[in-house]
Amino acid sequence: MKKTSKISNFIISLVLVLVAVIFMGFIGDCWFEANDDVLIKDLLSGAYTGTPEAYNIQMLYPISFFFSIIYRVVRSLDWYGIFLCGGQYLCMFLVAYTALKACKKLGNKITTALFLLLFAIGTVGSHFLFIHYTFTCGFISGTAAFLILMHEKDKDKNFEMALILIFIAFLLRSEMLLLTLPMVCVAIFIRWLLKLSKEEFMDCLKLFGAIVTALVIGFVIHQVAFSRPEWKKYNDFFEARTQLYDYQYIPEYDENKEFYDGLGLDKSEYMLLENYNFGLDDKIDTDVLNEVARYAKERRSDEQPLATHLKQSFSEYIYELHNFSEQKNYLEPGSYFPWNVLVVVLYIGVLLSYILPRQDSSNKDTLRAVGSLALLFACRTTLWIYMIMGRRIPIRISHPLFFIEIMILFAILLKRAEKSSYCPYKIVLLAAVLCGLAVPNQKAVINTEQHSRELMRAHYDALDDYFDANKDNFYFVDTYTSVSCGEEKAEGEALFSEKLFDRVDNSFANHDLMGGWGINSPLTEKKLAKAGFTDMQSALLTDKAFVVQNKSESTDWIKDYYEYKGISVNIEQKDIVADAFAIYAVREK
Repeated sequence: MKKTSKISNFIISLVLVLVAVIFMGFIGDCWFEANDDVLIKDLLSGAYTGTPEAYNIQMLYPISFFFSIIYRVVRSLDWYGIFLCGGQYLCMFLVAYTALKACKKLGNKITTALFLLLFAIGTVGSHFLFIHYTFTCGFISGTAAFLILMHEKDKDKNFEMALILIFIAFLLRSEMLLLTLPMVCVAIFIRWLLKLSKEEFMDCLKLFGAIVTALVIGFVIHQVAFSRPEWKKYNDFFEARTQLYDYQYIPEYDENKEFYDGLGLDKSEYMLLENYNFGLDDKIDTDVLNEVARYAKERRSDEQPLATHLKQSFSEYIYELHNFSEQKNYLEPGSYFPWNVLVVVLYIGVLLSYILPRQDSSNKDTLRAVGSLALLFACRTTLWIYMIMGRRIPIRISHPLFFIEIMILFAILLKRAEKSSYCPYKIVLLAAVLCGLAVPNQKAVINTEQHSRELMRAHYDALDDYFDANKDNFYFVDTYTSVSCGEEKAEGEALFSEKLFDRVDNSFANHDLMGGWGINSPLTEKKLAKAGFTDMQSALLTDKAFVVQNKSESTDWIKDYYEYKGISVNIEQKDIVADAFAIYAVREK
């Protein structure tokens, strides 16, 4: 009978995943959410340098090395995309299978299965189609937290599976794993708090120790692999660039001329900072980026004192808790519906499940539950305030924070149902109804985003075709042009990304950005060398190199820069692609 139950749970879980896959496939295609994943894929697959690279800048070395190996074995497949999509659906299967095992009655299994399916479609929904490795990392981390709370000693391997998932998430996106790690630790502590036994304490302590050990091992391997001087130098540059562009801003030149003069930067070099094309000038190094970021931070602190900023952050946080308005577009800042509604319902539901059926609860049980909820809420509040104060909380970060919180609350409800099934499954059913009500909104958001990306694709596919048709040339793409075609954008057109599993070409790409997070790395040098160049500044003046920029944008910044360097140039428009992009030849007079 027990074996039959396991098989049925496995089949139901598999069917749930297949239904979700079919439904999402019916309403849209899979895309990388942003150009970050596109560059990561190019590095891993060999499209960037011509060889699959284990030194992928945004991931830790062990997982990058793994991807580089499988790309070397079979180069024609989009392994990175397969991993991200497959990983998320695998996590859905693990949650479903584990949750169904906890259900003793058929009706409860149906309720749980319904909630998980509608949660996948109506809440997670768009993230199954618009893939970002940051969200995938958070999804994996949230699944691990759920497995930890649902672990049954000597009955399953949930602790071991959670450890593996956390290790993979850390290698995939270490910053996101570390952001969600406090919630994982809270899940471990809640597990012990709800039982308060010495044996449970030791098991949880061992798990925590194993997690820390795994993370240390992964980090040490990465540090050793990136210990070469050229990678240390680039890592410092990468951190400086991140601080400036992701968390600060570029102070305006005319108002801060004295500061830039002190750095030895002319206005033409400042423009390379402003338009993100700093790869053109070796002078814009780690020290320069750090100094500009420090200066920008000082000015921002003068404009808004810490106390004022903290107060404003709390106001934004409180608004996030009760802003239940429907999502209007996919990347809309503050798009928290129906995530925040579910969180509120589950907090109240867990509390009621311990209070209402008094015959099934002792005062100690209730106090432990209240303590668990208070601890979880305190942790989530701290993380949210930290993110809001950092002025940067895109949905690929906010939604995983909601996901792991929902998984912890869902697990507490299921564990509570072992003693009292009176209330927990009613709360799960209510959560399922809320997710179901969100499906139309989620579908509308996905349809709009799919349309906007198809509009974008018409432009950028044409540009890729142009590159392929001129393999003997090399093209340096203005950084902002690589993201958007500017004034030539159609109404509602999305920023650049790529569709997964379509037009897969992992051969060497004869183009590169003039800025961005990948520039100035040892891999950039390798790419330029393969194209026959030593640096971008001299390469642009050769007969086989061209600049790609939105046709509506001025090229004066290029001319001004070279004139400042003592080189007079002619800039000639050679082609127009997709009625959006201009191809320019920059040649010495």
